[in-house]
Amino acid sequence: MTEPVSAEDRRAARLFLIALAGYFAAQVALRCALGGAFEADEAEMVILNRAWHLAAGSQTPLYDWWQALWFQVFGTNTFALVAPKNILLFGTYAAMFAGLRRVVPQHLAMVGALSLILLPNLSWWAQRTGSHTIALVFMVSVTVWAFLRLLQRSDTRGFVLFGLAVGLGGLAKVNYWLVPIALVAAGLSMPGPRAALRDRRLALAAAIAAALVALPYGWMLLHPGPTFSDTWEFYKDGGRLPWLAGLGRVLAETLAGTAPLLIALAIGLACGLRFRRGGDGEGALLRAAAIGLVLVCAVIVGFNASFVRARWLLPLFMLAGPVLTIALFRDAGRRGIRNYLIGIAALAVLLLAGIADVRLRGAGSDSLRVAVMAEQLEAELGEVPVIVGPHYYTGNLALHRPGWSYLPPYPSWQLSGRGGQVLVLDAPDRAQADRWLAEHGVADPAAATVLRQGRLYVPYRFTDGETRQVDYWLMALPAAN
Repeated sequence: MTEPVSAEDRRAARLFLIALAGYFAAQVALRCALGGAFEADEAEMVILNRAWHLAAGSQTPLYDWWQALWFQVFGTNTFALVAPKNILLFGTYAAMFAGLRRVVPQHLAMVGALSLILLPNLSWWAQRTGSHTIALVFMVSVTVWAFLRLLQRSDTRGFVLFGLAVGLGGLAKVNYWLVPIALVAAGLSMPGPRAALRDRRLALAAAIAAALVALPYGWMLLHPGPTFSDTWEFYKDGGRLPWLAGLGRVLAETLAGTAPLLIALAIGLACGLRFRRGGDGEGALLRAAAIGLVLVCAVIVGFNASFVRARWLLPLFMLAGPVLTIALFRDAGRRGIRNYLIGIAALAVLLLAGIADVRLRGAGSDSLRVAVMAEQLEAELGEVPVIVGPHYYTGNLALHRPGWSYLPPYPSWQLSGRGGQVLVLDAPDRAQADRWLAEHGVADPAAATVLRQGRLYVPYRFTDGETRQVDYWLMALPAAN
């Protein structure tokens, strides 16, 4: 057992968690103070969570349920969007710390948990615009905690907790499944963990996980159109040998997604630190990361896929990063760990400054004055019909005009057989407008009548006279016979 028992350890753990909570509270306060438009994935949350649902297109519903709860309680506003995000991000670090301190001394558990800030898709991208991925990283950390607890104490409660973690993780995002599969495979391949996992109660954990995901996954399978509408992305930029391009992307995205971590480890090695192996728990996490990467490569080759994003591999980075950092700092001494913590604190301040910088200057999507866009539409159209278009625009418009009607950002067939008017946003030509209509169920978009074709010039907050051009089409759909 390496859980804190002394009063000094308990005090240190308390201060560590308070410092983490303070950092994420500062992120919430900063975003609320700076205001501005929502980023694309954030705006998508506004559209998806105007009602409760079992799934939304290709996305499993855990984060949507969490976000919808906040919108129900606090209304649709910046606080209700960024507070739940930062609570889960805080929980990601806290759960990783809680899991790691079961297998390493507490100060090394802190070192390992803080290494997550060196993964840019977690510390920067997720903080600025992420949504479903935030539920994913939280559940990865919770699963690590449950798995390490199970290795340490393989009682019935441990298997139940592991099953709950896996089931909720499966509701966070589909690529989460890499984690429990790889963890169990890694554990069964090692003599020590194998003794804890070769237990019939593992079937109980699997049954609990299956029960949790059954209804949402069943709904998704019964609606294959929206569920698999994003699969085209796996096959873009493939060339003549898509799978080879896909393997190249895995390598490139792994390096890009772990670059700050690799640089930090290289600095530690240059300063005289050396990696030293840990126990079975650490070994299982690192082996699971390797197994997960092999599984990703096998899927790419098996499905002849060509495209991968670094954030899709984030669960594997989260398994390996803390273990490698702990291995390097195991014998670092007080001075080495103090310097590491100072570096992490400096990076946290830079991240806060970076968030402020992108929101206080430039013509970025977060500084677009969407409220002015809404006013322009009202002035030009009077009554605004149901809106189809990119969720960046529909989500931000919904923030300012919640009474308007918007179609979701995935094939919904809501326009099938329906007459009346539709407003198509951000369509530079008729062909793009027709594609939006077809995606939502219009059988013959060419039969729609163009009532008005217009162009909006939407200003930015911090530029003098610079605008973004947004084309729109007001169209009349023929009623079904």
